[in-house]
Amino acid sequence: MAAEYKRILVGVDGSRQARRAIDKAIAVAVRNQAELIIVTIMSGGDYVGLGTDTQVGFGYVDQQVMDEARQDLEATVDKYRRKAQEAGVKEVVTSVFYGHAKVDLAKTLPKEYQADLIMLGATGVNVVERMLMGSTASYVVANAVCDVLIVRTDIHNQAKSLKTLPTD
Repeated sequence: MAAEYKRILVGVDGSRQARRAIDKAIAVAVRNQAELIIVTIMSGGDYVGLGTDTQVGFGYVDQQVMDEARQDLEATVDKYRRKAQEAGVKEVVTSVFYGHAKVDLAKTLPKEYQADLIMLGATGVNVVERMLMGSTASYVVANAVCDVLIVRTDIHNQAKSLKTLPTD
């Protein structure tokens, strides 16, 4: 029996992997006549020490930098919302959430939106970052409260990042 998903949560961050995930999430939402929930998560740690005010000490988060980042992220999710609606998704919800991406994508947001599927792009971090902190995708797979689909290929199931496809 094939699962029919009704509330699909897709996490985006503007990366190539996220663009692949949103394209596939739109296709799944159309096929299942499902609601699509497009979210991105801001973490204060990403913005520590950034900004033009150099008179403050370590650990300072410049509010202007945060506001500009939020506007950029809102524009990104709005672009994805329009794309989903143009493709035929009837219900699209977007959110720029402030928090911790791993935990919020695995637990908080799926519960809040009653999602039955989480879709994410494969890890965008390098090997060292993955060893030190683990990838968001890995954490979500291990801790999610619902099904998770990790997107590694484009909408045509082609692995664009490979120079040549492996042969048997």
